[in-house]
Amino acid sequence: MKLRSTSLAAALACLASSSFALTPGQIDATTVQLWISGASAPTAAVYGAVRKLCVDANTDGNPDDLHVYLEKTVSVAADAAPGKSNAGKFAAYACTMGALAGADLEGKKTVVYHTFDVGSFEAYTPHLFLAGEVNASVSGSVKRLKNIAATTGNTCVLTALTTTDPTYIGCGSTSVTVAPNTSVNALPTLPVGGVSDTEYTLNQLNLSVDKSLADIGSEVSTNVAQGFGLAVSYPLYVAMQQSQGITSAACAATGSGASITAVNTTPACQPNVSRQKYASLVGGNAGDKSAGLLAPTLAGLPLVVERRVGTSGTQSSSNAFFLNAPCATGLALGALTLDGSNSVGSTVYDSVTIRSNNGSGDVKTNITAASTAGTYAIGVLSLENAPSSTEKFAFTKINGVSPTADSKQRQTAIDGDYEFWYEMVAFTAASAPAEGAGLMTGLVTALGDPTVTDLRGLFVTPLSGFSNADHPSHVSKGYKGGNACSASIQ
Repeated sequence: MKLRSTSLAAALACLASSSFALTPGQIDATTVQLWISGASAPTAAVYGAVRKLCVDANTDGNPDDLHVYLEKTVSVAADAAPGKSNAGKFAAYACTMGALAGADLEGKKTVVYHTFDVGSFEAYTPHLFLAGEVNASVSGSVKRLKNIAATTGNTCVLTALTTTDPTYIGCGSTSVTVAPNTSVNALPTLPVGGVSDTEYTLNQLNLSVDKSLADIGSEVSTNVAQGFGLAVSYPLYVAMQQSQGITSAACAATGSGASITAVNTTPACQPNVSRQKYASLVGGNAGDKSAGLLAPTLAGLPLVVERRVGTSGTQSSSNAFFLNAPCATGLALGALTLDGSNSVGSTVYDSVTIRSNNGSGDVKTNITAASTAGTYAIGVLSLENAPSSTEKFAFTKINGVSPTADSKQRQTAIDGDYEFWYEMVAFTAASAPAEGAGLMTGLVTALGDPTVTDLRGLFVTPLSGFSNADHPSHVSKGYKGGNACSASIQ
């Protein structure tokens, strides 16, 4: 196979430093090939969990032969990792699996393709399609990273930008017609499962899906919680500060209007959004909406709500938290109607445009564009996100509590003060081979280890077996027990 390199000498040195190698040319007929799909928000956590499954013979904390493959070409080291917006929505990880991956994978060369394209529900949709579900949100086509072992037409480039794991960039993506896998050693045409921000039932009710979980597989709580927050454009952030009397020189932004280059995000300088006000923006089909709901000085001015499509776990979390949907449906009622579309596109309500986006990266890109244009935008993002050097968004307080009081953006949630968080679940398809089931079991175990998910915006609940007393900055005091509609308890 012929590969281009951004720095041949550095790339060769990178490969030589590993006692093994699992490069594209070494993926052969004996290599196990599996595919997982689902939530985009916890991509970095899933990548970290896969790293934990790979063989680490010298126990230095790094896999012996892990190689990472990314969809897009990036130019800075900070973007050369799964979960970074500029790296794309598709990845693959190739390594020799260790004992944590289960007996059916241990010691085997394995490629794990990872799709985090349109949100959590894509963990389930391929299997719903094959089970005969007829629903606009269920498609028979799912995108995946291109075949990384192809001998022709392969655009993967080994980059010298990162020294953690050898990484190929620019691999591209392709649409795959969902079909049962022919072999665990063949290029996969069906995922074995995936991770969702919220459990199947919420997605099923939100999207009016008929099939039950038992029709396609099973899921378990990972006992890993993920925080979410309201991200806004810089001009909106500053307008809210001014409306709320946060006017000290110490809290001032750098620049003004479309020329704002930085805002002060310390808790003392952070503006607040109430649950009620954001619910009024995104629910109830009400008219007379404008940026004035968030800052009275902006009354009548346009605002864009950058929400996610209906298959997104981030959107499912937002629905549950702000609209009580679908938790208060049925005889109890009380849920607000969600505004906007479950598909990509925009809906206008008076001066508020609600735009539905496929991925979290799209939300960040659009809010950044609003900052650059000097306009007003807001949307929900997982707290695993933080602005890169090229992104311009900032989180607000919710109901007076900052989600970003610490660098890991999780301590107020861990302590029980910040309430906008949900527990992720792992779905395993009924059709998954033993190797795939072992992979998903291993991922759950790895995700539940506080040292693995010691990532921004993520924390482990006490039901993982770890305690807050022993890990006060990793393990929460509260838990939901795998039920997103439940209030968290301690």
